[in-house]
Amino acid sequence: MMLTSVATSEVSAPRAPREPRLPRRTHVVVPLVIIDVTVPGTSSASGRRALHTALGDDLRLYVVTVDQQHERVTFRVEVTSRTLDDVIGLLTATLDRATLGRAQATVIRRPRIY
Repeated sequence: MMLTSVATSEVSAPRAPREPRLPRRTHVVVPLVIIDVTVPGTSSASGRRALHTALGDDLRLYVVTVDQQHERVTFRVEVTSRTLDDVIGLLTATLDRATLGRAQATVIRRPRIY
């Protein structure tokens, strides 16, 4: 019996580097504006209505103080899906006697709905 050697060429083709997979976004980044607004009055009801009329459904509203002596109510207003310029523009156009206080623009992350 005769043995024959068999040589095989196992040259592997160079692999292309894998593209890094970007993580699938599971959240949406949404603008958030927080601003203090003072309106005249001794009850928060009318100021609340005016703020809801001006800013719509993307509004979260908190009463900070009711100053009976000086007849004014201060709210902490949080508005999503609008820029700071939009919020200030809407407030100044809608509330003729409001005083705008400290304002902050940031973002929040909301779960993505598929």
